[in-house]
Amino acid sequence: MGKLLFLFILSLNLCYAPYANVVGNYDNFSCITWKVVVHIQSEVNNLRFHCHSKDDDFGNVTRNAGEEYQIRFCLDFFRRSLFTCHFNWESKQQEFYVYHEAPLNRTNPYCIRLTLNMECYWRVENNGFYIPQTFLPQPGDWVKKFDWN
Repeated sequence: MGKLLFLFILSLNLCYAPYANVVGNYDNFSCITWKVVVHIQSEVNNLRFHCHSKDDDFGNVTRNAGEEYQIRFCLDFFRRSLFTCHFNWESKQQEFYVYHEAPLNRTNPYCIRLTLNMECYWRVENNGFYIPQTFLPQPGDWVKKFDWN
């Protein structure tokens, strides 16, 4: 019986694990694993970027100062969740993982774990990319993670 339950849960998770959604309400999708929202806040005008995972390509996006972009997804059961974004602004560019599954019992420095949910934050400024030091970050709570190339 235990093996059947495990196989049932595994098969459900394989159906939901690759699910990613950049539109709609955060509460309108269900996960067997954790729900994750990656917030990308632009503090510059005409920020262009392209985000993707192995299974999902979100296309080209443009945001202006004060606008946010969100990637919403369920964590992969096998802990393989990985989202990459390539950013362009003026003559500058940068590419990095906006979400990479952390090892067990660790948290990505840009993510805040809630009960069965995780919120991850990136802030894009003219001098680089910032992550929060606190939950629900305020203006002085950000620390630089990457410079522009």
